[in-house]
Amino acid sequence: MILSVHKKASGFSLKLFLSICITILFSNCEILSPAEQKAAAEDARTLQAVSAEAEPETAENAFNWIKIADGIEHCSFFDETSHSRCNAVRINLDTPNLKLIASMPVEEAEEGGTSIFKAETTKKFAQRNSAIVAVNVTPFNYPSGRASKKRTIAGVYAVNDKILAPRAGRYAALIFAAGKDGSLSAGILDTQNDFEPDSTTRFAFGGFWTLLKDGRIIMFKSQQKEPRTAAGILDNGKTLILLAIDKSGSTSKGATFNETSSILLKLGATEAIMLDGGSSSSLIINGRQISKTFPHVEVALSFGFLLD
Repeated sequence: MILSVHKKASGFSLKLFLSICITILFSNCEILSPAEQKAAAEDARTLQAVSAEAEPETAENAFNWIKIADGIEHCSFFDETSHSRCNAVRINLDTPNLKLIASMPVEEAEEGGTSIFKAETTKKFAQRNSAIVAVNVTPFNYPSGRASKKRTIAGVYAVNDKILAPRAGRYAALIFAAGKDGSLSAGILDTQNDFEPDSTTRFAFGGFWTLLKDGRIIMFKSQQKEPRTAAGILDNGKTLILLAIDKSGSTSKGATFNETSSILLKLGATEAIMLDGGSSSSLIINGRQISKTFPHVEVALSFGFLLD
């Protein structure tokens, strides 16, 4: 009798575990369904720029930055406001021999069309390219269903002067340009409609919305806490911060948009953009998954840095 009860309990536990995994996989990833696009658009209309309540702490004093390569530093910390574990990478874009890499489509679209990407985790992308650091970036869709390896991205993607995926005007974009000396600088456009590639463009990535503008938080009404991936810039675009916020049970609660903005402000960013989050959220350092959100889905587009 006891053995029978144990077997039933074991079977129930397995079913419960599988149910939880499936729920996380299909509900936690920030992929743009029509309903989500409508809700996102409504939320975007609630934005208003407000001054930060306090001066941000200097990134040097508030966080323990550890060098992982020339021009690249990492810090891990617990944010008390959001009750979340966070990992951030700070990259000096002036670093000699620094190279920015990104996923490339397997089927390149004609002008104005949407290219097809092969599904791949950010970890696999980083390992395949020997990237020192890598992060997921643009939200995506499943054009042939979730079981397919095909992905399309929901936002602009440009490499040099070529646009490989069309603009999503309601969302912001993260732009990387090269100066005359070849060094990179980063910038954020509030709307992808403002992006036009030129001879200085190296990459343009679509994200969600602008979080920080001129050192001011852009406030959102939504209070939903999720795993988050975001990028911030400072030093007139010469320093990039990549941020991943975990959501894992009781130990890390995830963050709202506003909490993410506040963390980036404390890290020293003056401009920032929200990237794809949920179970897409991934930060990889030297081939190892640093962010702890589970599971990490196969995304369409990741980018990273290495030293030539």
